[in-house]
Amino acid sequence: MTPDDAVVAQPRPPVAPFSKPTLVAVFVAIGLLIAANNIGFANLARWVDDQPVRLLAFNSTNKILITVAGRVPEWVFFAVPLLRLLAPDPLFYALGVRYRDVAVRWGSDLYPGAKDWLTELTSGANPGAHRTLAILTFVAPNNPVCLAAGVIRMPPRLFWGLNIAGTLTRIALIRLLAALFADQLDWLVEAIVSSQSWFTRIALVVLAVYTVVQVKRLAGSADDLNGP
Repeated sequence: MTPDDAVVAQPRPPVAPFSKPTLVAVFVAIGLLIAANNIGFANLARWVDDQPVRLLAFNSTNKILITVAGRVPEWVFFAVPLLRLLAPDPLFYALGVRYRDVAVRWGSDLYPGAKDWLTELTSGANPGAHRTLAILTFVAPNNPVCLAAGVIRMPPRLFWGLNIAGTLTRIALIRLLAALFADQLDWLVEAIVSSQSWFTRIALVVLAVYTVVQVKRLAGSADDLNGP
């Protein structure tokens, strides 16, 4: 088998949709992860110095990683973000596997910016789609990419191998970048902490609205995926 062949998803029999209670549980889990991200960002100014591990557990996006780098032991900086970043991936991958075309429509509604490439790479019309998705799973294993990987039935072993390797590489690069700009980051963190009250208030208002909108979309989509 050539390397190119290895990234091509093999035909598989249809997988039954989730039962309605399981589907609702999946959407509740996704909603809680979205809320955790927002809570972490809203508490950035309060937790970055005093509780950096808690901050990473709630939110391990790039901006949080580069802010916290250097404030926690190296093994913590790799272990906690790895688990946090991987947490939503099996949920989106499973939705893609079980709902396929319906999942693509749902993902396009939830992530409008991903609609064009999500549709193109899962339609079967692009002969290089499987290879492209394999690269994306390593470079940027975000929610729409994991959903698409499930839709094309990327083998689970390949999906997890690329996903974990790519996530660890991303964390290592951010750690290196933070070390190169340590002085500038210290200044930035001090500025955030010194304006903690205003930063937190503004972040809470913005993120509260965002969370409500996202959770409403997820709640409405649960019935759409469950079907009539």
